[in-house]
Amino acid sequence: MTFHRTPRNALFVLAAAAALSACGPHIPDTVTIGVAQPLSGPQAGRGQDLLNGAKLAIDELNKAGYKIAGKPVTLELVAVDDKADPAEAKKVAQELVDKKVFAVLGHLSSDITEATIPIYKQGNVLQMFTSSAAELTKQGDGNTFRIVANDAMQAKAVASYAADTLRAGNVAIVYENTAYGKPMRADVVAELTKARKKVSTDEVVDGKATDFAPIVAKLKAAPPNVLIAVLREHQLLPLFAQMKAAGLSDVPVIATSTAKTSKVAKASVDVNKVFSTISSADAKEFTSGNEFLAKFRAAYKSEPVWAAHYAYDAMYVLAHTLRAVGSVDREAVRARLHTIDAIAPVTGTMRFDNSGEQLYGAITVYERRDGNWWPLVRSDQW
Repeated sequence: MTFHRTPRNALFVLAAAAALSACGPHIPDTVTIGVAQPLSGPQAGRGQDLLNGAKLAIDELNKAGYKIAGKPVTLELVAVDDKADPAEAKKVAQELVDKKVFAVLGHLSSDITEATIPIYKQGNVLQMFTSSAAELTKQGDGNTFRIVANDAMQAKAVASYAADTLRAGNVAIVYENTAYGKPMRADVVAELTKARKKVSTDEVVDGKATDFAPIVAKLKAAPPNVLIAVLREHQLLPLFAQMKAAGLSDVPVIATSTAKTSKVAKASVDVNKVFSTISSADAKEFTSGNEFLAKFRAAYKSEPVWAAHYAYDAMYVLAHTLRAVGSVDREAVRARLHTIDAIAPVTGTMRFDNSGEQLYGAITVYERRDGNWWPLVRSDQW
């Protein structure tokens, strides 16, 4: 009988390979992603829209057999309702941290997102959001990623459209007293000042105010060429009705991203010209938009109402980055997100710069017409 002795160096190589395998990155069976949005109350439509978009992407990725470093991994969504309330948002943010979610898509309003940034940062939970206040990414210290353009660019679009397109020499501004409204107003005023345009009325209101009688009286006494309204749907509709009652229906209104809702579009003709600037383009404006819309309709038997396709793309970008890193190392994934040119099936590109802002963010101006919002111009240079 002949015996074959295994060389010692071969045994060493085998032992070393086994040790390296044991010490390789731990890939869990499940990676959990939180979606923290207003799922009740006046803003629930937009919050549910983002949740639906994210869920559609996660379902597709799981069905396709998603893997990290060759290991099958299930992506799981956990949805929580922040009720568009800062205190509730802090509570659900901490719940998500305690659940050890890997990342969160949250929140919607800038003041709500601002309240949660320190919680996710301390809890080492990567944060993606649609909130547009420019200061938010600075507060995140590398942990925050905005999936749409920010308000600094939107303010330039608002001022440019008022000054250059509508030829307004005299502008009025009404804005909400929030982390969204105050910076937006400041940026718009700065841009109008550069353009040498006069701001004749500059009024701040509480975020829940619906009685605009004192402001409408000022507008009637000195009608502006354009009214810029940094307000939400539940405030715009009564403002428009009160303007009509005061005989101000001919004053054009430029509203910001929070105005672009179906309710505002389909409201009775109270103000003749209403425009909205927004940091997210409709899905149908992208080459792959119709394919996404077909899948969304099949899944939910309804139309998306806002930025579902951005939430959808954000999930694909996150999944692509995890796969590229080959682990669930949070620091590595966070660092890679700042540089990766990941798959974004609908929008085509969702690249982040070093601060977490969109590298190719753009603003679209829409006009309310015949119960719909019609795109007029989209640009990343205003």
